[in-house]
Amino acid sequence: MKKIILLVSLVTLMVACEQTSKQPTDNNPMSGYMLGDDVYTQGVEKFMKAYTDNNFENAEDIFAENAVFSVNDAKMGVGDMMTGFAAGHQFFDSIAHNNVDTATMYYNDGKIFTNVWYDWSGVAKSTGETVELKGYGWFKWENGKVVEAYNAFDPTAYNSIMSAQE
Repeated sequence: MKKIILLVSLVTLMVACEQTSKQPTDNNPMSGYMLGDDVYTQGVEKFMKAYTDNNFENAEDIFAENAVFSVNDAKMGVGDMMTGFAAGHQFFDSIAHNNVDTATMYYNDGKIFTNVWYDWSGVAKSTGETVELKGYGWFKWENGKVVEAYNAFDPTAYNSIMSAQE
C-alpha cells in the first residue's frame, strides 16, 4: 500500500510540475517563430555595416546572383542597389544606423524573412545639417541567400540634400 501511495504521489508531483508551453500551437502558414540572433539576422547586420562603412564587397556574398532589391518599390539588381547606396556617401558624412532592431521569422510554410527597423542619419557635406529618417526593410532567404529584399523610407530630406548639390 505504501508503494502505491508513493507511486501516486510521485506521478501527481510530476504532472503538477510539468511545464506547459506558453506559446499557442498554430499551423497557419503565416505563423512560425522568430529569432534575434541567427545566421540570417547576422547576415542582414553584416549588410547594414557594409553600407555604413561604404564597403559593399563585405556583404555581397549574402545575395543570390539574381536577387531583386526594391527601394520604395523601385526594383533593381543588387549591383545597382549597391551603386546607388554608395552614391549617398558622396553627399553625406557620418552615415549611421541607430536604434536597429533585427529579427528573422521562420514561417510554418518554410519561408524565411529577416526584418529590420532602423533610424538612419547622415551629415550633409554641403550644409553640415544632420538628416535623420526612419527605415524598414525585409530580406527573403532561400538556400542561405537573399533572393529578394525591400527597403522603405521617406526620401524627401535625403533627396533634397542630393538635388541641392547637383
